[in-house]
Amino acid sequence: MHDLAEKNKYVGFLFMRISPEYFALGREGIHQVSAEHARDLARFAKQLTHVVCTGVNGRYDQVTMVEADTLEEINAAATAFRMGSKAKYIEIVDIVVGMKAPPRALANRSAAQAG
Repeated sequence: MHDLAEKNKYVGFLFMRISPEYFALGREGIHQVSAEHARDLARFAKQLTHVVCTGVNGRYDQVTMVEADTLEEINAAATAFRMGSKAKYIEIVDIVVGMKAPPRALANRSAAQAG
């Protein structure tokens, strides 16, 4: 593992499309599926942030951000989502994984000390 990975979290962005069948479930059906979904992903609750999207081209309906100490944790969360109760209604169409950058002052200090 390199120095940045020891100090900074990995961040995964899961870009999703929601099928029309999901909305056809109605309020009661959506509530039921969402409750099951919450139970499916409970172990990742502190790592997940959902962003409801709107945009010009409508490529994505939702973006879920996963923050983790390892790439394996991001993979586990994405896999749990793909196998969970909402998987038949929400498709992950793109995934981007990166690493949070260190604070600027810290990065500059480290570079100065190395030189």
